Amino acid sequence: MNKYRIPLILALCGFGVWLLISSMFNLREAWDGRGFGPYFISMLLLNAAAGFMEPERIMLKGLFSVVLQPLAIFVKSGEIGSMFPFGLVAFFVLGLLFSIAGALGAFVRKKFFAPAPPAA
Repeated sequence: MNKYRIPLILALCGFGVWLLISSMFNLREAWDGRGFGPYFISMLLLNAAAGFMEPERIMLKGLFSVVLQPLAIFVKSGEIGSMFPFGLVAFFVLGLLFSIAGALGAFVRKKFFAPAPPAA
């Protein structure tokens, strides 16, 4: 399996989640106000699924899931605001937090869906 496939899909899905939720709730940023819950839950589920599908390099997957979201902000608003540097730090922290959901997905796969040991 190509080791870049899941991270690329994760980054594109994170981009899509941002645009979808910010558009759906008519927000400049998906994590504002009413969009916070759906955004946070969607990103946690996205990372848990990625961790389940590919349980290696979990920390990177959480970061990949948010890597294109600053671009989504620019696409949605057409500008880079004065809080953009702070937002980048927030994305980094969220990426690490989302890695926990990926680790949980990897744990579930390894614990409950691991191949049976060979018979002696």
